[in-house]
Amino acid sequence: MKKLLGLFFLVLLMVACGKPRDLTIYPPLEKIAVLPFEPICPGQKEDEITCAFAGKIVPGEVATEAASILTELLYQKLSGNPRFILVPEDKALRLWAEVLSEYTGASAYKLIAEIGKRLGVDAVLYGKVFRYREREGTGFAVVRPASVAFALILVRVSDGRVIWRGWFDETQKPLSENVLSLKLYGKIRWLTAKELAERGLEKVLEEFPYLKSS
Repeated sequence: MKKLLGLFFLVLLMVACGKPRDLTIYPPLEKIAVLPFEPICPGQKEDEITCAFAGKIVPGEVATEAASILTELLYQKLSGNPRFILVPEDKALRLWAEVLSEYTGASAYKLIAEIGKRLGVDAVLYGKVFRYREREGTGFAVVRPASVAFALILVRVSDGRVIWRGWFDETQKPLSENVLSLKLYGKIRWLTAKELAERGLEKVLEEFPYLKSS
């Protein structure tokens, strides 16, 4: 009997430890539109989305091609999944122009939700680039390492509420300073900004509930 009780409590402990760390109940979503990344522009005043990550991400220089590169990487990772509608850049620009002209002074989340309504989806995945700095040097010796920071938010169309957010902020460090970073970097050399961004996206999407359950 004692053995049976011990086995029972052991099973309970294993089940408890096996639960996901994030116990948030996410609402069911059938269709999610994915908008191209947008950069934080020089001199831009902080908006709601920027402020939502205050203290988590330190902004910095953003290369001109950063948003396009991150968009391409994100679309590649979501391509072929029927849940996601990947919005082309030209179409996204037209939609932004429409909602900005019609909803002057509206919150960023309201504008994103309005775009989602026009696309006929349940939610919109939107990303912002806070920092994208290319390495100075080669894969074996650098003067300055690559540095990338970005955020993704998922806005529900029905009420403009943010129901998920994820972010990445990394400046590559020598492995001598942090051996644990080898899993993120994937190899023992200095990464380009694009390689670091791709690994960052993979890390963030691991926690994206609607990719896991698709």
